[in-house]
Amino acid sequence: MKKLLLAIAVIAISTMTTQAQDNSLKELRFSIGVEPSLPIGDFNDAGYNFGIGGSVQGEYKVADDFGLTLNAGYINYSAKDITVGGVNYNGGSFGIVPVLAGFKYYFSPKVYGHGQLGIGIGTSKGASSEFAYSPGIGFMLSRNFDILLKYLAYSANGGTLGSIGARVAYNF
Repeated sequence: MKKLLLAIAVIAISTMTTQAQDNSLKELRFSIGVEPSLPIGDFNDAGYNFGIGGSVQGEYKVADDFGLTLNAGYINYSAKDITVGGVNYNGGSFGIVPVLAGFKYYFSPKVYGHGQLGIGIGTSKGASSEFAYSPGIGFMLSRNFDILLKYLAYSANGGTLGSIGARVAYNF
């Protein structure tokens, strides 16, 4: 899995650096975003009720309507106070570092689709690194601000830890 992610990153960086035919379309942009999320399915059933984090992202526009992205961040999910089998669990939290590579396809100057694949690295003791994916749809509010509504999931131990969230970003 790690070799596949490394290969994706190398291909994305190679594409970004070797395409020099028409520099008028090429643009490298960076953004920083806040990412609230709501765990669903197995993730919610495990007692987690809210996630908040942030990310940095680079986008290399290879055409007017297409860009390649590389994203890294941190999301911390807080747990509910729950009682299971007579035992009370007093909350807690679970952190994940998602590292994702993907694409943006601009349907119009204001609306885009965003798909990413990568790895989610658990930060809690005993947590592992798992395959991650994130499809979404975004809206450019202005040249410098956009919002992405997305589904973010991690394939873990035969199940899926999924969340519905947003990325509210400032673009440099």
